[in-house]
Parts: sequence; structure tokens; C-alpha cells
Amino acid sequence: MLNRSYACAALIICTSVAFAQEASTPSDTGGQTSGGGTATMTPAAPANATPIPITTGTSPGVEKKPAAAAGSDQGEGFALPGGLGYAPLNFTPGQGRFDRKPLSFSTTVQQGYDDNINATSGSPLQAPVKGSLVTAASEGVDLLISQARLGLSLGANAGGQYYWDRSGNPLTPTGGLNLVFGYKLTPRAQISAIVNGLYTSQPTLSVVNGLTQSNSKGYLTASSKFDLLYRWAPRFSTDTFYSANGTYQQSSELQGNNNLNQTFGQALRYSFTQLVTGVLEGRFSHIAYSNNASTILNSLQRDSDTFYVLTGADVTLTRRFSGSFRVGDSTRNYQAADQPSTSSPYAESSLNYIVTRSSSLSLDARYGYDDSSIGSSASKSVRVGLSFTQNFSAKLRGTLGANYTHIDGSQSGTLAGSTQDVVDASLGLQYALSKSLAVFGSYNRTQRTSADPLQEYTKNVYYVGATYQY
Repeated sequence: MLNRSYACAALIICTSVAFAQEASTPSDTGGQTSGGGTATMTPAAPANATPIPITTGTSPGVEKKPAAAAGSDQGEGFALPGGLGYAPLNFTPGQGRFDRKPLSFSTTVQQGYDDNINATSGSPLQAPVKGSLVTAASEGVDLLISQARLGLSLGANAGGQYYWDRSGNPLTPTGGLNLVFGYKLTPRAQISAIVNGLYTSQPTLSVVNGLTQSNSKGYLTASSKFDLLYRWAPRFSTDTFYSANGTYQQSSELQGNNNLNQTFGQALRYSFTQLVTGVLEGRFSHIAYSNNASTILNSLQRDSDTFYVLTGADVTLTRRFSGSFRVGDSTRNYQAADQPSTSSPYAESSLNYIVTRSSSLSLDARYGYDDSSIGSSASKSVRVGLSFTQNFSAKLRGTLGANYTHIDGSQSGTLAGSTQDVVDASLGLQYALSKSLAVFGSYNRTQRTSADPLQEYTKNVYYVGATYQY
């Protein structure tokens, strides 16, 4: 098992190196529109969870030129450090996303069909496999602020999904929040924040520790990262950061799996060049589970502390490529006295690659402890997410996404763990009828296999809809 763990970690790093070698090949980048930035670095919600993002103007990229090394004075704008599942980000006033109007609103309506609204295998011990028409609507806002020392990108939406053939409450609220913020305190000091939130009833494999099962009553998953970056010398800087990730289940029978994971970290950063910054990083993470749910999970005492020692780099090899990777070791200590400490290799990687002037690719990969499974306090997982965007013309755009998750809960020691593999794939097309109005269609398929047949399911979700921006 240990050899397999190290092999998984090595696979993630090898994948990062392979993409870096491909991206470093010189190529024509004139007139490109970036597909990175907020839209890429923010994990995208599945198409069946919330309305798919629609853009009727320019691509929602943030940068059109290489990012300066984080912590340096080179270039304009803000260079946000990578790590914790985010690629390094550079957003520059007047370019990419910031060449659009500062405030816009959008209204989205969708009609779809979900062929397995209960996300069950069809076993007599479970709710039957049942399909339903789904009507969804949402209202969104997009705010952009660009000043000499301040940059802000905020996207939010709120709405609901109505299941025509679902027993109980047929209405599920939905909502999302994506925030990127940077502020230069002094020429040497900078603070930044990335905040993502999603309220949905569907699986969220594209999120770190995201749930792999549906919940008809809905749940909230959120993540955030706050950085204080200080440049001590032209090549040397430090990054002091805090991260909070959490999940809240609205269903009372699942609230024993509610958790809040807080991470404190310190990174030493050395800029070998303006494009490559080496990182030596230490993290301390504390995860606390809900203790007010009347379920067997209360007695498991899954609260734990995890220590990480990592090394890696943030890179921007060309204006087409940016990435971040970390690799090292993690040690987990449990608050329950009868649970021994465990250790595991850890690896994470996030890459953004502009393939051509009209297409972009992003890859996120992670291996380490996974806190999404009920009763599996020592579960480990491999999570890989891939998204691809292709602009076929000025009006027609296609998106392709795929997420794979392998969770091994056999080492939990607290509750009979289970091993599961989940594959989630989505396909979308949008066509801009005008500068403000776009129509779209999407397809999403999720399939979970498990050592426990009761946890297996397959579901297909189809949507057509329209978005109006004003």
C-alpha cells in the first residue's frame, strides 16, 4: 500500500512535468485571449449543479502576458501565489477580464432532465431509480474593480432548481460565489484572497474533498485562501497564508459529516528567474467535524491535526502556461486517544495552458488525505480534474470537462471504510445570438463504483437554456 501511495504522488508530479515540457515549446501567441485566471483557477461546478457559466463578450481570462514572479516589482498588476489547488495568477488592469465593463448582471433559465434524481443503484434497500424534468433559473452579478493598488473580481449567482417528479420538497436552492482580490500595502507587501462557494444538491468532484454523492436537500461547500506576501530581497519573499474549507449538509441525517478544515502555512519563496519561483512550505491543518448530529458519527471522534512539509514551484514558462505543484509528506494525529498517528505522501498540482489562440486547457491533480467520506477519517484519494475550452468562432464556444476520484477508505479504523471510484464528465456548447443573449446546451454523466454495491450509482443530466447579460 505504501508503494502504491508513493507511486500516485509521483504520477501527479510526472504529469506536471510533462505539461510543462509541452508548454515551453515556442509558439505564436499574438492576439490570444487567455482562458486562465478566475474562470480556470476556480473549480467549475458541474453542469447539473448550477447553470453553466456563459460569456457573450470576451473570454473571461485575466492575463495576456507572462506573470511576473510573485513578490517582485516586475510588470503591472497583481501576482498571486499558487498552492492549495490554485495555479499562480496574474491579473493586470486594462487587460483580459479587466477590459470589460466593471459591473454586469445576467439572468439564466434552463430546462433539463435528470435520469436518477435519488442517485441510487436501484437496490431494493434504497429509493428506486427515478427520473425527473428539472427547471432551473438564476440571477448573477459580475463586479470588476481595477486600480493602481487594488484589483477585485467578483462573480456570484443565486437561484433554484425545481424537480417536477421528486417526492418531498421539489425545490432546491442553488448559488455560487467566486472572488479574487489583491491589494498592495507597500511596494514590498501584498495581501490577496481567493474565495469560492457553492450551494447545490449534486456531486462536486471538481472541488478538493468535494462530495461524490447527491443530497436532495442540498449542501454548502466552500473554500478560501488568504495570503500575505512580502518581498525581503529582489529574489527572496515569504508567503504567510490561511485557508478554510468546509462542508455543511442541510439533511439532518448527514450532518455528522459536516466539517471545517483550517490550514495555516508559511512558505519561503526564491525566484530563480522572473518565471520560476521555488517554494519550501510548511502547513498545519486542523479539521473538526460536527458534534451536534444524533448519528453514530458523533462517537467516531474524527477530529484531527495534520502537518505538512512540502517543496515545489510556481512557474509561468510562457504566456501560454502557468502552473503550481507541491510534493512532500503529511502526518495526521487524531484527538481520539485510541487512534494511532498515520502518515502519507502528499502531492498537488494545478496547471493552466493556452493551447491555441482560441482554446485553453486546465489540469488539477491531488493525492493525500480525503475528508469527504462518511466514517473514513484516514481515507486517501487521488483526484484529477481536466477542463478544455474551444472557441470555434466569435459566437460558438464548446467546453469539455472530466473529473476522476479514487477514494481508499480501507484504513479509516473507525468505521468500515469503502473504496470507491467516481468518474464525472460534462460537455457543453453555447452560441451567442447577440452581444447580450446566448443559448446553450449541456450534458453531464456521473458514475460511481464501490466495494459497497449500495454506494454505486449512475446518472445522466441534460440541459438546454439561455442567458441574458445586461
